[in-house]
Amino acid sequence: MQPLNIAVVSLKGGIGKSNTSLLLFEAFRHVGKVVRLNDWDGQGTSTKALRSFYPEYESEKAASPEIVIWDTPPSLEHTATAAAVRSADIVLVLTTPAPSDGWTVAETMDFIRGKMKAGAVVRVILNKFRKGTILSRYVDLSQPLAGAEFLRVMIQERECYKQMPVTGWDGLEATAKQEVLEFAVSVASLPRPSLQ
Repeated sequence: MQPLNIAVVSLKGGIGKSNTSLLLFEAFRHVGKVVRLNDWDGQGTSTKALRSFYPEYESEKAASPEIVIWDTPPSLEHTATAAAVRSADIVLVLTTPAPSDGWTVAETMDFIRGKMKAGAVVRVILNKFRKGTILSRYVDLSQPLAGAEFLRVMIQERECYKQMPVTGWDGLEATAKQEVLEFAVSVASLPRPSLQ
């Protein structure tokens, strides 16, 4: 069976693509999946984090993965972003609740639509979300602006997520682990082109 390919994409840097990729990697590993993370972001954050948590990861990469996660550069012009989107069964467009990010999501969606394989699914992921804030009320307004469906599970603003690249899964609070596992289940439950 072909692996589930998940591309994590955003036009902007600093939005949390590497952290989100690592959180998905850790959640899927935590439930026993064989996961490969292709780190195509120039900073190499995902690669550095994985090498520090899992010295055996380089040798494991050769194993047949069940899930492949693509951490892309913060650029739509980069060939790696286009390659990841073309390979993806699921494209996750990362954004924050900031109103201006709705415009970048719309631009990213235009780019993705021209590259996706038939049947691939796109979901917008709201990252750095804080309940009860003025920006949290923007979510309902931003969905039409973004031009794509939002994933039900949002990733809240948590200090432990910011530290996760150096602390790993064990550094996450229990509520954060639960949120990340729910996020991973929501992503894995989306339809796949090969199953349609």
